This record gives sequence, structure tokens and C-alpha cells, in this order.
Amino acid sequence: MQVLGRVTILLPMKNAEPWLADCLYSICRQTYTHWECILVDDHSSDHSVQIASSFLHLDPRFRLIANRGNGIVDALNTALTKASGTWITRMDADDLMPPDKLALLWTALRQRKNYIATGKVRYFSPASVSPGYRDYEQWLNERAEAQDHWEWIYRECVIASANWLTHRDNVQFPSDVYPEDYSLVFDWYRKRLQVTSLSKITHMWREHPARTSRNSAHYHQPAFFRMKTARFVEIDRDRSRPLVVLGDNVKTNLLRHALESKGETPLFIQRSEVKKMHDLHNPQVLVGVFPSVKDRFHLEAWLADQGLKMGTDWFYT
Repeated sequence: MQVLGRVTILLPMKNAEPWLADCLYSICRQTYTHWECILVDDHSSDHSVQIASSFLHLDPRFRLIANRGNGIVDALNTALTKASGTWITRMDADDLMPPDKLALLWTALRQRKNYIATGKVRYFSPASVSPGYRDYEQWLNERAEAQDHWEWIYRECVIASANWLTHRDNVQFPSDVYPEDYSLVFDWYRKRLQVTSLSKITHMWREHPARTSRNSAHYHQPAFFRMKTARFVEIDRDRSRPLVVLGDNVKTNLLRHALESKGETPLFIQRSEVKKMHDLHNPQVLVGVFPSVKDRFHLEAWLADQGLKMGTDWFYT
């Protein structure tokens, strides 16, 4: 039975022994108390199950079940079938929840079914956080401040994988579709759900060498480009308009292969030759470069002068 007001936390785990206890303690300390956490063991070979089992005795709001299949998507779906909450969030076994995370997201959501509540993120590590992850952290937090997530949907995954709360009807994880977090966000984008974002940190991401995003090909750049290119063609591509890819770099080469696999033959233009677009009528533009702030301002102003709107006619990728 679904319980109105209850938040179900989906928490897959696989060999999370070094971090799992800290993660579960952070859930126990939530100021919003009307939650359940469904832990799904994805065939761990360490002491993750024993650690999780110890928390079942500490707090009856934890439940532990075995993955019906293999991998994180199957684990998430296994958890979802057991969820009794009307409202769903996800947690990663190596991360931490700030104590007021659920309270903040719940308050922001205000029980609105067609909304996604999110907030800011912060990476932490006993060593150092790589510059790339710091850049992503800053970029995500800029989106939270600007509340412009859907305009940037093709640049990166605009909502962190374990930093959201929404109605259970909005949560689905298609089998064998990776990266599953980006796929879920694209589903929300396709349905044009509203995103409401807080300017407070609501998720703490642990940086460590064993992170799945570092070690699985499901989360490497080619997988993301295949995903976002396919979604662009499905959701936003208007084949009555010429398609331009702006830039000449590693990313635009990935775009080339992904677009050609979808039957697209875009015109590739280097940023220095952007005025070539004068000869095109009403193009759609994928910007495969991300220049400095000054150059970005000039590029965006030029595109606006051509009557092209970000998030409708052109997109960063």
C-alpha cells in the first residue's frame, strides 16, 4: 500500500563496505522522519550485507532485499517494486545525506506530483577531488541557482543521480539502459516536468577511485554522447530544418558518429567560421564547444541576434 507523505529511499549497494555505515547513519539522522529505505544487495562479496543487516536492528525503517537481477538498474527496479512511499528518491551507498536533505526537498516539492525537487551538491574526499568533478559540481550548482535545467539538458546530466525527490509515478528505470540517471532525467524532460531547486546543499558526493562512474564504461563519455544524441533526435530534432554542429574537437567527433548512426548528416562548422550560418535558413544548432566566459557571451549574443533561442533552437552538448 502506498503511504501519502512517506518518502522511499532506493539504495542499491555492491561491495560498499568502506562507506556503507556512514551512508546509513546519515539517513538515520534525517530531520524528516517519515521515510523508509530499501537496501538492495547487488551480489556483494564483502561485508556489505552484514553492515546493512546491523542497521535493520537499529532502525525498522530500513529493509534489506536481494537484487532480482544483476546490476544497478535491476537493483533500482527491485527496490521500486517494494516501495510503499508515495514519494521517491535515490541514494548511493558511498555518499552522504546532509541532515536536512529530505526535509528541504519535501518542503520544496510541496506534494506537487508533476515536479522534481533538487538542490546543490558538494564533492568530498579524504584526498583531493579532481578538477573535472569540481567543474561539474560548480556547473550543477549554477543550474540550481538559475533554475534553467532544461535549457542545458544536452550538455550534461542536469540533476545529480541521487539528489532529487519526486512522485513515484515519475520514476522508471528501463532495463539495460545506461547511464540510468541521465535516462531518467531525459524522461522528466520529455514529459516537461517542472524542476524546483534549492540553493542549499542537499547531497554530498564521495570521490574515491572505486566509484562506478570512474570504472564502468556505462558512465564514460561515449555512453553519454550516445544517450543524449539519441534523445535529441527523438525529442527535439526538427528534420525540416538544417542541423549544424559547431566546433571541432573530441566531443564533436563523438557527436558526428552518434548523429550519423541516427541517419543525420549535419553541417560541421568551426567556431571561428560561425558566420557561415548566415547562409542557412532557421538552423538547429548543437554547440560542441564550451568557450571561456567572455567568448561564450559573444557566441550566445550572436546566436540570439540570428533569432535562435537556447533550449529551443540551439543547445550546448
